[in-house]
Amino acid sequence: MYDPASPVLRVGENHGQTLASGAKARFAEDRLLDAVIWCELLPGATVTEVDVMERFGLTRAATRAGLMRLGYDGWATPQARQGWQVLPITGALIGQVLDARRIAEPGLSTIRLTNSMRQELTELGAVAAALSQSQDRGAVQTLVHYVERIDSLLLGAINPLTARHLRMLWHHSARITRFLEDEQSACLVDRTDALALVEAALVGDTQTITALRLRLIDAQESFFLRKLLLSEAPLTHRSERYSRQRQTDAANFKREL
Repeated sequence: MYDPASPVLRVGENHGQTLASGAKARFAEDRLLDAVIWCELLPGATVTEVDVMERFGLTRAATRAGLMRLGYDGWATPQARQGWQVLPITGALIGQVLDARRIAEPGLSTIRLTNSMRQELTELGAVAAALSQSQDRGAVQTLVHYVERIDSLLLGAINPLTARHLRMLWHHSARITRFLEDEQSACLVDRTDALALVEAALVGDTQTITALRLRLIDAQESFFLRKLLLSEAPLTHRSERYSRQRQTDAANFKREL
């Protein structure tokens, strides 16, 4: 279910406020990105400007700006006379995201916490610790939001360029998880690492921060693989271009014989 309050997934600051005309395009960009990440716009689906306008109550100009932004950031591709195709989720994409995260995640070890960040992180850690003791679905979902806030807080304490790159990778991971998750599951990926992450961040233990993040990526990779192995969706053979090349190679081989 789409959650506009998710602290990691929110990319705008105008949610819940009356928007001036100049902010409508940015609102559309943020809203459509949320829709892609939360799979309201399904991976691989093709949407038109009219579809988006009607579904999200946006003006044509705002819709066009939002779709153009998705295209610029690689979340969608324009299709001639058809609309925009939302980025499909493939095994190759999952592998690329995980590989990129293994390179980028150690950047979290460079955090520089302010006093206010330390206080908030301590409070978040205490609440997350209490919630982690419960197996109730409501408690698990609430824990997810606190963990996301912890991640977001740490993201704000590192180099902003590194943070921007990491945030996009986290968006991809959140989208993949959302697409593969079981609606009936109480828990997706074990995030008990968040408690140890808070402790490591508060004392500046950079090695532990890096180790925890890499361990999380391994756990998410295992989760994605388990879900893919349970999928009944048919796999395509090879690309059309590859098939044509094989046919050409075969024809050339026969002529040589």
